[in-house]
Amino acid sequence: MEFACPACGASENGRTYSVPDHEYGLIRRATYSQCRRCETLSQFPMPSFEELAACYPPAYHSFHNDTWVSRARNALRLRRLRSMVSADSGAILDYGCGDGSFLQEAAKSIPQQLFGYEIGAEHEEHRLAGGRVVIIRGTPDALLRSLPPCQLITMNHVIEHLPSPVDTLAQLAQRLTPGGRVEGQTPAADSLERDIFGVRWSGFHAPRHTVIFSRAGLKRVLARAGLHDAQVAGGFNPAGIAVSLATLRQRPDVPGRITRSGTGWLACLAAATGVYPVDLLSGRPGIVNFSARN
Repeated sequence: MEFACPACGASENGRTYSVPDHEYGLIRRATYSQCRRCETLSQFPMPSFEELAACYPPAYHSFHNDTWVSRARNALRLRRLRSMVSADSGAILDYGCGDGSFLQEAAKSIPQQLFGYEIGAEHEEHRLAGGRVVIIRGTPDALLRSLPPCQLITMNHVIEHLPSPVDTLAQLAQRLTPGGRVEGQTPAADSLERDIFGVRWSGFHAPRHTVIFSRAGLKRVLARAGLHDAQVAGGFNPAGIAVSLATLRQRPDVPGRITRSGTGWLACLAAATGVYPVDLLSGRPGIVNFSARN
């Protein structure tokens, strides 16, 4: 099987990394190859959707968003999204919406029709917040058949989970209104945090993260999907650094578990919030926000 970088398309793969699951203790390891051209990391060979689906336990953190950390992060995210929407110019899609709690909160202050999507074996539609929020589960094709034109598609820690991000982005771009935007947040492979923590870095999130973009790779994949005016800047997500800190109590080469509760986790979050300015000022933050237009 020939390597092709999912970000820039280059065929020159460099160093490989074998990374265990440091968060949920799954036995499955992930092997990442680094693109020599753009430094993006990607699983090689790429797992199938079915293989990936088996890597998300029922207690997976994004399925349960009712914590003070998630509420604070959602408030910052909502503020960012409100600055991007215009009245009466299309719906808003949260691609990878989890339990839909963010959209229900967004419906209180964003007047546009809100859609959420999660992959599923069967097509389902659920209406929340008095019909203001529509959650669609099923295949990506089923989503596109149900989705009206959108002025904004948000992908919060989603793009790094996709086996073929350029194809998904290109399909979503076709549903944008003129001047519509795709935006999101994702780990950055070319970060100071990764240099410090190595395979313990939370951005690997093995085996669930399929593609971990460098900043250059992120701009490139957006351009390949037909989007332009790409912007990439440091993002705030202290939980990422907290997970990296929590892995220091584990061996780097074996699976481990992290409990996102209790005094130990709170200590990691406090330390992560304290060092975040250093991460941002380094010019190579571990988490980045991105956006691009059609």
